Amino acid sequence: MLRAAIFASTLVLSLAACDVFEDSKAKVEENYLSQHQELQEVVEQIRDKGLESVQASAAAGSIAACVANNLDADPMGALISVEGALQDSANLSDLLNSIARLSDQEISIEQFPELLQQGADTVRYLKTLLEQYDLSELKQQASALLEQGQTKTQDVGAHLRYLIESCQK
Repeated sequence: MLRAAIFASTLVLSLAACDVFEDSKAKVEENYLSQHQELQEVVEQIRDKGLESVQASAAAGSIAACVANNLDADPMGALISVEGALQDSANLSDLLNSIARLSDQEISIEQFPELLQQGADTVRYLKTLLEQYDLSELKQQASALLEQGQTKTQDVGAHLRYLIESCQK
């Protein structure tokens, strides 16, 4: 009985800690975006309306069009919709390796402990990416990014910031 109570308490505290860390990432991201007003507007539009909608409605040659095109062209671009992702220090290579290890079938119960060890962010990122791509396409794109070596030293946030900051004038 005591073991169950301790286990439950530990689980609740660890889940609460995830919210605290998530909240701090969102605040750091908010601060970053406040220093980049044009990018902030585009990111907010993408999160509100979706990447495809912004891409379709953005004026040619605008920052919004550039950001939307860069994010659409990159397999990890869909992660911009996850609040706090611009400041996430999670290793992009680890995320891509997690994607590559997923089976072609539905995610099995055996894969849950590994995904949970990597954190709630990894699970959210996988969910976001799987909404955008089917698993085989996602695995193929992840493998291509790994082979190109673009991700060796980057974290998720740095990768996304690179994609959007390259559009600033």
